Amino acid sequence: MSLQQGSFSITRYRVLGREKRFTVPELNQHLHGYQLGPILLQKAPRELNFGWVLPQNPELEDKAERQQSWDISDCLFEDGILLRIRIERKSVSSQLLQAIMLQRWQESQTFEAGPEPQRVKKKQIQDEVKDELLQMSLPSVSYLDAYWRDQDDVVYLFSQSKMARDCFEELFRKTFCEPLELSLFRVLPPLLGLRPDAWQALPQQAQLLEKLTHTLPQGSQDLSVS
Repeated sequence: MSLQQGSFSITRYRVLGREKRFTVPELNQHLHGYQLGPILLQKAPRELNFGWVLPQNPELEDKAERQQSWDISDCLFEDGILLRIRIERKSVSSQLLQAIMLQRWQESQTFEAGPEPQRVKKKQIQDEVKDELLQMSLPSVSYLDAYWRDQDDVVYLFSQSKMARDCFEELFRKTFCEPLELSLFRVLPPLLGLRPDAWQALPQQAQLLEKLTHTLPQGSQDLSVS
């Protein structure tokens, strides 16, 4: 849920592996390539598309002018960095997909049968129809906000939904963790009780983290997103 909607839930993360404070040019170097441009109604047939967009920074005065050309310097707020993800989701009615696929399949039977088995041909037709329908469908758009207190190595994601966490973790990992050799850990019990100095030691104490994850309920043990 967006921070600007007035109510929100929080997922907390710790960022490990930082040896110095990253500069704005250094972060910008890795941000490029993962920013989204304007919403396009004609795109490649993807069901889910997401990337960084300009956050709702209250300290930024020329927001309209910065929409098409922005960087990390426009995300600085107090002692951290505001981050925003735009998520575009496309969907196709299963009833419509099945109806068009059946129609295409019946039409294909009027021609000479090819060398492919029927199941392979049906799968090809299904994929083709789904791609066509996805290209014609309009995306639903949502936004996801986060706040990275980079000096404290803490990230607050203002959502607890699985889809939101998956999108954020994948994008943050590709943008910052991989090029900067960082690790991102979702903070769940019992990690909430760790002292700051214990967090700093975790990269060198993988066995401790492994033991802690086994104390979590089943399904909550995917802490590491390094």
